Amino acid sequence: MEQLIYNPYLLYTPLNGLGIVRLQTNNTLFLADQTFTDAKETKLQEAKFLVKPQEQLTKQTPIKFNRGLII
Repeated sequence: MEQLIYNPYLLYTPLNGLGIVRLQTNNTLFLADQTFTDAKETKLQEAKFLVKPQEQLTKQTPIKFNRGLII
């Protein structure tokens, strides 16, 4: 993952699929393809990080992020 120069809390990767990650205090929002998602899950399990289950934004399922609702 690479940090953007103008925003150190916005990360991206051109490798292992497409992934753009936004970090905000204790919340993480990311846009990714399945390749990136699978690689992220593998790395989290290897590091033994405890994380909340991931939610997927769909037309039927909005997501709460930083006290806001993404529809």
